[in-house]
Amino acid sequence: MKSDAQIHLKVDTARIVATGISDTGNVRSENEDAIFLDEAGTFLLLADGMGGHERGAEASQTALQVIQEYLQPEVVQEKLMDITKVEGVPAEVVCFSTLAAEAVDEANSILYARNQEAQLKRFMGTTVVGLVAVKEEDYMLWFHVGDSRIYRWRNSNLECLTSDHSAYAKWVKEGRQGTEPSKNIITKAIGPNAATSADIGWEKGQPDDIYILCSDGLTDMITDDHIAEILKAEDNVDDITKKLVDAAKEAGGKDNTSTIVCKV
Repeated sequence: MKSDAQIHLKVDTARIVATGISDTGNVRSENEDAIFLDEAGTFLLLADGMGGHERGAEASQTALQVIQEYLQPEVVQEKLMDITKVEGVPAEVVCFSTLAAEAVDEANSILYARNQEAQLKRFMGTTVVGLVAVKEEDYMLWFHVGDSRIYRWRNSNLECLTSDHSAYAKWVKEGRQGTEPSKNIITKAIGPNAATSADIGWEKGQPDDIYILCSDGLTDMITDDHIAEILKAEDNVDDITKKLVDAAKEAGGKDNTSTIVCKV
């Protein structure tokens, strides 16, 4: 039976205002995506699970549970005492980069072990994308594995800050030589392989910046230009999030669609 449930989360702090929506879509019977908004406004997480028969949901939810544990204030403070300073990089950025890498590694180890123990023919796995509001000088840090993305809207310009870990993205990057691969072939994820790693980036945030975290259920359904049109027409993060998810469903809603919109 198709689930009509939609997860709708909000957080409003002195640092950020954010809304997250995860919707099953028009075709799928289960939602294998997962989202998490830290109540303190420090970090936002989104995952798109794969594996079928509820294993995708298990993978995405497990990954977010593990990763959020690494980003708790007490863990951050302890790590700050031990990190080696890097010239030109704020200490908190080094700290969160280290924690993000460790969290992804731990989530991967847990899911990979489950895959091995269950001897699944189709290993479960998940993408993940995270955004961290670093207190030190208002830096923003992001990390990702897979083809879930982060965009930034600044001065009426939309920029994708992540590069998809997919066969299609690799094919495009290498000059579109040979047969065009399917867009749903992921080259890196959490769970299927013994080791994986996250791409990590950071920048100085600017007032009124808007960041968008999303699964491919959004970007496979609507173009970047369509996303930009919605951002031009709306300023409220809740309205933006709703309109993005609605647009994906109106375009077919072939997959679960999850989107988090965050305004600095």
